[in-house]
Amino acid sequence: MRRHMHVLLLCTILLAGCVDTEGYYNSVREEESRELTPLRGQPELRYSDDWSRWPRVYGATALYPLYASAYYRLVPEPKDKDRTSQAWQAYGLQQTRTAEAYNSLIKGTATVIFIAQPSEGQKKRAEEAGVKLKYIPLACDAFVFIVDINNPVNSLNEQQVKDIFSGKVGHWNKVGGNDERIKVWQRPEDSGSQTVMQELVMQGTPMLPVKKSTVVDLMGGLITEVADYQNTPSSIGYTFHYYVTRMNSNMLKMRKQIKLLAINGVVPTEENIRNGSYPYVVDAYMVTRENPTPETQKFIDWFLSPQGQQLVQDVGYVPLHPIMNSLKKNIE
Repeated sequence: MRRHMHVLLLCTILLAGCVDTEGYYNSVREEESRELTPLRGQPELRYSDDWSRWPRVYGATALYPLYASAYYRLVPEPKDKDRTSQAWQAYGLQQTRTAEAYNSLIKGTATVIFIAQPSEGQKKRAEEAGVKLKYIPLACDAFVFIVDINNPVNSLNEQQVKDIFSGKVGHWNKVGGNDERIKVWQRPEDSGSQTVMQELVMQGTPMLPVKKSTVVDLMGGLITEVADYQNTPSSIGYTFHYYVTRMNSNMLKMRKQIKLLAINGVVPTEENIRNGSYPYVVDAYMVTRENPTPETQKFIDWFLSPQGQQLVQDVGYVPLHPIMNSLKKNIE
């Protein structure tokens, strides 16, 4: 009988913070609904019914299908609450945004978070709070650039990306496209994607100031804006490969209206992420305090085990360590 695998993520988040009069998604709610991924074989780690000892797992939206799929299978069902995602959240599973996840770990509310790399601001806040953090990579993903499907540009080189997002290049015809102004979309400071953009892509080159760009608070809103902006193919934005290709099932229509750009002629496929030929490959991390609780350490170790890395692959990320392909899925 299917048990935890039929639990759906029903998360409704108010989309706010668009810094532009054109950002009409301020009042739009982003709804995600996704069936979680089953483990292969019986769980090799199983927690007791003592919920006070369970790890408190928080993390970014794009990684929720990964850490929630593990948590729902490794932690017993609450006996005194309904079998819903809210029941587990009451004990220690929370989907947040990257900045909120870091704040929860620094405050001690969370014991492990699943996120992209930290921003300088997040590192500074941890240091000011006297909290030392440990970063454990568990999966690979690609940082990708999206444009409207009708944009004739299919590839940019790394310098062209910097030139567009710094404002040095403002029209598509400078990079092989039509004579149209480039509409640049960004994410908020301290978000996981903005941190990767600044550190991995821009590498010290200042990005366009907010008043000359548009900041969209939620990643799904950015994808929608790029696909929808004034019905023209002039927009460009960025996100993570997993989020845009696998997670956002409710935005299937929007997905058909955008395309992922190749960088230096290399398309961001899973194979090119795996072999490292795509230039913007990033790690997803588990982050804890310097001395995690024993139960939290068990959760981390499990994710680095063959069974945990198999889940990484089955969810749609690229694993970092050997997996267990010989096992069949057990979905009873």
